[in-house]
Amino acid sequence: MSSLTHRKIDTEEIIGGPIYHYADIRSVHLELTHRCNAACPMCSRNFSGGATNPDLPLVELSLSDAKLIFPPEFVQQLDLIYACGNYGDPMVAKDCLEIFAYLRDCNPDLRLCMHTNGSARRPEWWADMAKVMKTGPHYMRFGIDGLEDTSHLYRRRTNWDLVMANAQAFIDAGGRAEWDYLVFRHNEHQVEEARALSQKMGFKEFFVRKTGRFKSDKDLQTVNRVEVLDKAGEFNYWLEEPANPEYLNPAFEDLDAIKNEYGTYAAYLDTVQIHCKVAEKGKVYISAEGLALPCCWLGSIFTNKRSAQRDQFLNMIEDAGGRAALDARALGIKGVIEGTLFQKDIPESWDKSSVADGKLATCARTCGVDFDPLGKQRD
Repeated sequence: MSSLTHRKIDTEEIIGGPIYHYADIRSVHLELTHRCNAACPMCSRNFSGGATNPDLPLVELSLSDAKLIFPPEFVQQLDLIYACGNYGDPMVAKDCLEIFAYLRDCNPDLRLCMHTNGSARRPEWWADMAKVMKTGPHYMRFGIDGLEDTSHLYRRRTNWDLVMANAQAFIDAGGRAEWDYLVFRHNEHQVEEARALSQKMGFKEFFVRKTGRFKSDKDLQTVNRVEVLDKAGEFNYWLEEPANPEYLNPAFEDLDAIKNEYGTYAAYLDTVQIHCKVAEKGKVYISAEGLALPCCWLGSIFTNKRSAQRDQFLNMIEDAGGRAALDARALGIKGVIEGTLFQKDIPESWDKSSVADGKLATCARTCGVDFDPLGKQRD
């Protein structure tokens, strides 16, 4: 049984002031669209790989939206923009290529990156994207979880041959491609074979990812499998955690110690110190609706089931003026960041005595210092 090693963090580092100011922003997490060709069972855009979440607005950012949100002078202050979906895959956004070309023109030194399943568009489009991205620092990270006989079991509705053709086209056109491999029971035996394939194709990196989603928040327990459903809500098969301990997220080893110290997950959220992951990096999240939020976790407001955690933050948004107060198309990123949510409401919540008293549960869950499955998912 592991014991907790508490991080020592100066309280003034994380509470009592704004998250950051507009001039501090150096990194943007950009969600171009809520649309996706895939149906991954652990993604909240659908119900366990089946029907799409009906509460999710199928919207996306256009080139004109991007120009409103990202004026050239703002892009020039940035070090990094990466397109990665809470709900959608950036490649399916109609103006994806044009938006990336605009951002590259604004800042040739910008690190311009994308995370994708790669199973849409044609190889010619991917070659064009490589030509846009390769003129400066960049990467294209393909989520490919297995080989031809297994990759579709998590990346449901993707096509292996198309993914391979698109990735090869991007690489052959001079783009830097990286391979992300989520490990499950059904593909753990193929990790090294996939790594060898990535090297043969010309991928520059191969990342083994140990998902942190085999966990129940209710009782501080891990679960060893989750069900996969079809569009009608009928059971298809189980998605199981790896048998090899090497591929299990090491953060799970902390759960017994957390349970011993805090008793319940609710007590952990009430008590744990929060160290905001994005504040120290000067990072902001832009949603497919054009909303500016500190991070993708607070941006996950269209979950596939109602929760007190989600509703708590939605209520905070309403008290601050509603979604209009977060609209970067209307207010600009500066107008949103210098508003009350970023400057006062969110950071002051971190010092509340409990979730019931106003401490944001989402912040405690993702940025609590004693449990960090996200930070421990890579090999």
